[in-house]
Amino acid sequence: MTIMELIEHLLPEGADAYDSMKEVQEYPLNIDRDQCPTWPIDLFAVVGSIIERSGCYTLASPDRARLVAHAEYLDLIIETAKEWNANVSEVPALVKDWWAAVVLVYAETPIDRIGQNLNLVKLLLSLFAVADEACIGMGWDVNPDNAMGHQFSSIAFAALTKANPALALPYVPKSLCVMVSPDLAVVLPKSINSAVGCTIRSLSHYLALLPPSSVLDTSWILSSKKSVVVVGSDLTAPYDMRLLLIPFPYTIDASSFKRSSPRTPLGKNHVPAYFELVTRWLKSEGKSLTGQQLADDLIVPLIDQAFVETGEKPNGIILPECALTTALAGELAEALRNTGIEFLITGVLDTSDDGTHYNRALTIAFQEGGDVTIAEQNKHHRWRLDRGQTERYALHFDDDPGNDKWWEDIDVSQRKLPFLTLRKDMSLATLICEDLARTDPAMTAIRAVGPNLVVALLMDGPQLSTRWPGRYATVLAEDPGSAVLSFTCAAMVDRSNWLEAKPARSIGLWRDGAGRTQEIGLPADSLGVVLTLQSKQKHQNTLDNRSDNSLSRQLTLRTVVPLFLVKPPLWI
Repeated sequence: MTIMELIEHLLPEGADAYDSMKEVQEYPLNIDRDQCPTWPIDLFAVVGSIIERSGCYTLASPDRARLVAHAEYLDLIIETAKEWNANVSEVPALVKDWWAAVVLVYAETPIDRIGQNLNLVKLLLSLFAVADEACIGMGWDVNPDNAMGHQFSSIAFAALTKANPALALPYVPKSLCVMVSPDLAVVLPKSINSAVGCTIRSLSHYLALLPPSSVLDTSWILSSKKSVVVVGSDLTAPYDMRLLLIPFPYTIDASSFKRSSPRTPLGKNHVPAYFELVTRWLKSEGKSLTGQQLADDLIVPLIDQAFVETGEKPNGIILPECALTTALAGELAEALRNTGIEFLITGVLDTSDDGTHYNRALTIAFQEGGDVTIAEQNKHHRWRLDRGQTERYALHFDDDPGNDKWWEDIDVSQRKLPFLTLRKDMSLATLICEDLARTDPAMTAIRAVGPNLVVALLMDGPQLSTRWPGRYATVLAEDPGSAVLSFTCAAMVDRSNWLEAKPARSIGLWRDGAGRTQEIGLPADSLGVVLTLQSKQKHQNTLDNRSDNSLSRQLTLRTVVPLFLVKPPLWI
């Protein structure tokens, strides 16, 4: 494939984003194949795809023998990006010249030979860098003091909040592109730039190039539709965020695990056995728990107790994998709507009318004006129980003595991964158990976007630094540098501990980019834990040595406080 063939593949309707944003045309668009993309995010997607496929990002590092010249080049990139932001309707002349050189001089260059032509590589890297720099602040609201220098970010934020229907981005929240379809390439905002390795992820500050939506359906979800910026406030100062961890359920009967289908011979092999979960922990005295009951008896009292212990209400609440059902989570969200909580993350377990089981995570954002936004994602990989695990958890749901493996009976299609914005320049992603350990498909997107916090919801034993969640959390803490919180329910921790002479009642594990690992214990009779996290500035450079001027944020763990209730719910 040549450069022009790839450009035409990614831009089948041309490069003029502003014509596309307008109402449907009554006549075919006049497509100019040589036109530079007028929307910097389309330019980023196209040039980024060329750079990634060719591997020429490996040539982006400064020439140490010509550092003065490279510094002048970086200044030129920044000034050109500012020029574009100052007049969003007109692509800067220098960018047009660079693009023209690519499509007129090097159009027939095969992708696999790009790295052999240093002039072409420099043109591509320059276009990529300008597109990235033009999108400073992308994905969040814009400080009014910087509005004129962040116009592309303002347009995108208006599209994400649907504040300006006359100028809409067609693919939000799945992608910020206009002319590049998400089934070809996806571009989302970026929080953290990987500080290690030599990849295209290391080459941008504000935009992330992701796989097509057919591989993984990603999205960018705002936790607030109103500005969180206070004019005159110090956006560089550290601030705290509090997470209330509720390790529900506190007990799980062995009967909650059942074999859904036996191991069955198939030629010289076998179709494996499957197991399913039954949410018996959501019933009390034969009656199903309601969201209002869950809120009134457990969650709101824990919110109040967290306020007593820390002096502030929690910003968010997290429950483990399979804790609730989607219907119950909806009831709970309604009951928590006016509590001041900003978001709720919970695992849910559902069964459709045709008997299909779904293990999901819900990320629920409570917005100003009473609006609630719910982002849903299916688990990407099945849990495989083996004989060692069933014996540790004291589970005996299969009478076949020759079988020692059982797969979780859930649907793993329709793979999604929403990213939730929490504060200015800070984002969060949720994973479900095995998804933390498997590379495909989520890890590519997580490393590209670099969420400040990754929450892994588990139904697992104690969260110890020596166990598998700690190993995989370390990988993400190093690349891209996210803080990682794995969190499981008290019930499975206790079942796992029955064989231990010295049980470890650790329901969570924290690992951050600063190198800290902390096991989060749950003392006897404690029903929750509140974490205080500090967000502070983090300075980053790209592979070509562009600075983000410390606009990134890094989360560190400050305190862990267990919570107790004088009157625990009778149904736990």
